Amino acid sequence: MRLWIIRHGETKGNQAGILRGASSANDEITDAGHDQAQAMAERISGGEPCPQAVYASRYTRAQQTAQPLAERLAVPVTILPGIHEVDCGEWAGEPYSALRQHPERLELGGGELGFRGGESFREIAGRFAADVNGLPDGDAALVSHGGIIRIALADLLGLDVREVWRSGDFMLKNTDWIVLERQQGGWSLLE
Repeated sequence: MRLWIIRHGETKGNQAGILRGASSANDEITDAGHDQAQAMAERISGGEPCPQAVYASRYTRAQQTAQPLAERLAVPVTILPGIHEVDCGEWAGEPYSALRQHPERLELGGGELGFRGGESFREIAGRFAADVNGLPDGDAALVSHGGIIRIALADLLGLDVREVWRSGDFMLKNTDWIVLERQQGGWSLLE
């Protein structure tokens, strides 16, 4: 099974560079975000192989991004409950740059990373992995969110999330994607 993990299209929150967390569930993609979603759909659906199923988070922007791809593939968008945006707790309203400038604030104690008043990285990775590992066999695309994708990829690939976060690995731009392959031993990075 191949899995295209795609970050949603641009939103006004992305333009402003502000962490919004759970309050952003109904945020829509911008006109540029719609253009990005169309371009992504064209590229992925025109490749070989291409997904046979399309999944999205329960947030509006992910569903709007997934829709053009689903239409091109003539499949529905199926909502997965655990791949939505991180609950960033006390970080809500802060600029993205604060995550890089103050990584020590992600320390929750006991060696755990996360967002005070929100979710731990372990909780975030756990809900994403539960959904992804429960997918049926068959190539699929999944539209989610930047922060959760970084945390989840570290978990799925068996990498140190602390190092992934520090290094900036897996920082996807809007509608960029990574392709994983599921084999008996777990997930591996293809693209």
